[in-house]
Amino acid sequence: MQSKEIEIIKIAQFLSATSGFIKEIVKMILEKVGCEVTEKGEGLNLCYEIQYKDNKASLFFQNLYLDIATKDRDAEPLEFDENLNDFRYFLVKTLSAISLRLKPIVKLLRSDDADKAIENILNDFNDGRIMIQKLN
Repeated sequence: MQSKEIEIIKIAQFLSATSGFIKEIVKMILEKVGCEVTEKGEGLNLCYEIQYKDNKASLFFQNLYLDIATKDRDAEPLEFDENLNDFRYFLVKTLSAISLRLKPIVKLLRSDDADKAIENILNDFNDGRIMIQKLN
């Protein structure tokens, strides 16, 4: 078996064991800040439809899962982050990745002015990995 295949197997096994925990933490945080959450899809195709008052957003889990499970989700080939075998490291990395995604979503949902919120989010979270699509 090639090392690329081995890495994919490690990533798949890790996500199989942890994805339920990760999605429940995300849901719990969103509900704690007053959002309603509807789950669509499964596995890497999982998406949360999130609503806060009249505002709606979607959170797609594929990149979140890969940010947690790999050393770099954009690398080719993907490489499993072996440090995740340390539970403390797993918790810190997971909560950091979740926080990076939820902060801009919650900021946008709680805003009365979507355009201004988007501008602030793009300034505050400009790591090149955030995509906001405004649908009227």
